Formats: sequence, C-alpha cells, structure tokens
Amino acid sequence: MYLFVLKIILLLTLNFNNIYQISTKCIEEYIVNNQNYKFNLDQIYDYREDKFYINIHYVKLNNRQIASSSTLPLITIKKEKHNSHSKVIYLTFDDGPSKLTLDILKVLDEHKVKATFFVVGNKVKQYPEITKEIREKGHILALHSYSHDYKKIYSDYESFINEMEYTQNLIYDVTKYKSYIIRFPGGSYKRLNIEFYNLLKEKNYRIYDWNISCGDGIGKNKDVETIYKNATDYGTHSRIILLMHCRQSDNATLCALPKIIEFYKKEGFKFETLDKCEEDYIFPFK
Repeated sequence: MYLFVLKIILLLTLNFNNIYQISTKCIEEYIVNNQNYKFNLDQIYDYREDKFYINIHYVKLNNRQIASSSTLPLITIKKEKHNSHSKVIYLTFDDGPSKLTLDILKVLDEHKVKATFFVVGNKVKQYPEITKEIREKGHILALHSYSHDYKKIYSDYESFINEMEYTQNLIYDVTKYKSYIIRFPGGSYKRLNIEFYNLLKEKNYRIYDWNISCGDGIGKNKDVETIYKNATDYGTHSRIILLMHCRQSDNATLCALPKIIEFYKKEGFKFETLDKCEEDYIFPFK
C-alpha cells in the first residue's frame, strides 16, 4: 500500500502547474511541487519539501471553496510570496453600536490599534452618530444583519441577503462608506453551503467567522479574567480573528480589552482590520 501511494505521489508531482488531492481518512495531502502557495496558515500543521499536510474539512484556493468530500479538479493556482512567520490579529466586535462602543473606541485610540465592527442595522438606526464615529476614527464597519433575529435571517437566502443589504445601505447613508464584509449572526457553521456561498460571492460579499472567541457572547456575562484568558489562549495560530462584543452589557469585555491588546503586542502580533485580509475565513460547510 505504501509503495502504491508513493507511486501516485511521484506521478502527480510531474505536473508543475497544477495541484492535486489525495484523500486519506483524516488528512488531505496536497502536492505543490516544492512551492509556497496561498493557504490559510491556520489550516496547515506541517510543511515538508513538496507537500502541505492539512487536517481540515476544506481548503480555499484562488477564492474558491472546495469541500473535502468533493473531487478536487485540476487547478492552476497563483504563487504568492508570503512571510509564513508574520503574526497578525484582527480585533472584531459584534452586535453594536451601543453607548459602550464609545468607551471601546477610546481604548483602541489609547493603544493606537484599529478594529472591525460588525454592526447590526437596527442599532445603526438607533446610534447613527456612534456609527459615524467608528468610521471617522479609522475603524472598519462590517455587516451583521439588520435584526439579529435568527428565525428571520435564516428563513431563506433572500431574507439573509436583504438584511445585509439593508444594513449596508444604512451604513452608507450615515458614513458614505459601503461595506461588503459580513459575519453570520452566530457564525456560518451549519448555515452556509456551497450554493449559498456562491450566491454571496456573486454579490461581492466577504465572509468572516473567527478562530478565537473571548466567550462574552455565550451564556451569562463572563468576568474580566475569564474573558482575558479566553481571548489570549491562541495556541499555534499565527493569524487570529478574535471575536468580542460591544453591546451595552459587555462592560467586562471593555475592562479586559487593554490587557488583551498589551498581551498580543508583547507576543509580536500586528493589529489589522479585515479589509486588509484578502481571503474569507469561514467555518467548514455543512
């Protein structure tokens, strides 16, 4: 069996312009001919000579989503120079704006870092001046539905898109900034499939879940220390999308934020906003 697999690998490596997939029980093995290609770094757990070893449900190539259960076609992929040692964190705040958002903006200003705010349309209506201030201070406004009502949002594709478009227009009316960055309320897991994904891409939406959560959106309000521990437990991630919230009730998150920022600065992370992140970051398809 080992010799058979080895022969297949040798045959596949003869083509220098394409990438192929060999599936095993839990590992997708991609032959890339001793070149570095654009992958989500968090999806790669080993790299040796001519192979990436990826223990995930999907991989993104050339802005295409390929499920591991599907047959991977012959694909020509563009080479990209990339510093694999770079460490980047994207601070993201959901469910605002609220009056507490103003305090979060002050902390971000004091530490000279920028963040991405996934705002809810009905809150934009309620707090247009705070929405405007987020943008004026150089942060990114992103879409998180209008109602945040799961039954309405996820009743069908059209309802979801209508809520995002309505929120997009509300943001534009207030700030003259048109955002195409979206986050599914509750995350995209079990809500996104290839058909829905392609529909959203046709409308130029960029979709971002997260790979670390501070835990402030789950259960009862967490204390400051728990939020800090959750937010700084980044394991081996070199690119972090950190989920936090900025509702009026998220005072513990506000209190933990300075320590979280200081921690990642000491760890050598660069702070960026998601408009600078070229690829979507989404949970595995259902």
